[in-house]
Amino acid sequence: TVMSLGMFYSAFAKTAFKGESQQSLHHFWEMVAYIANTLIFILSGVVIAEGVLGDDNVFHHGTSWTHLLLLYVYVQLSRCIVVGALFPLLRYFGYGLDWKEAIILIWSGLRGAVALSLSLSVKRSSGRSPELTPETGTLFVFFTGGIVFLTLIVNGSTTQFILRFLDMDKLTAAKKRILEFTKYEMLNKALEAFGELGDDEELGPADWATVKRYISCLNEIQGERVHPHGTSENDTNLDPMNLKDIRIRLLNGNQLLHLF
Repeated sequence: TVMSLGMFYSAFAKTAFKGESQQSLHHFWEMVAYIANTLIFILSGVVIAEGVLGDDNVFHHGTSWTHLLLLYVYVQLSRCIVVGALFPLLRYFGYGLDWKEAIILIWSGLRGAVALSLSLSVKRSSGRSPELTPETGTLFVFFTGGIVFLTLIVNGSTTQFILRFLDMDKLTAAKKRILEFTKYEMLNKALEAFGELGDDEELGPADWATVKRYISCLNEIQGERVHPHGTSENDTNLDPMNLKDIRIRLLNGNQLLHLF
């Protein structure tokens, strides 16, 4: 339900808030989410610590810790099976998914506050039926918290090295185009503002040659600069990835125009 509501707001309700109201809502809900996450992790830690310290029969035989490690392996295998089964569909939708991105998608499946909050609700409901005893509720929180801890520590800390090993820590061609265009536009604005400073009554008499010497980007004010998206006479064929990126961005822009 939460996921469906989030997808709905992302697709249709984002344009209902503009300017400062959108930023205010973003900061407000970001703070609420941070406080809620902190409370959930604190409550889960208290419940797990109480269960470990207060129940000798459940934790002190070592089987629960072994089961936790086996459950962690099972979670990784199940995610691998799901991504592998859906890989043909993921490969041909949107920007597509290659085998390197599939590996990252499998390994970066981190668990967090949602799983812990569900386990706390199970713990709260334990003891009301013979099938769900208080010991079972404690084990439920323990296993969930253990999986969250292992995914954050193991998966979360090693994802960067896997990205580097797979050579995925570099910008793609489409992102390089966007970055070059952004730098081009920022330089235009900076040079335009620099040109207007000479007409300022207070800054007019300044030594602009010295200013230009200390600000490297202003040295490019002379000469004609080439637009990063322009094509030369020898480069009339765009990369297929760039063409696909242009097409998707154009369709997204048309969709936003229809929403307005």
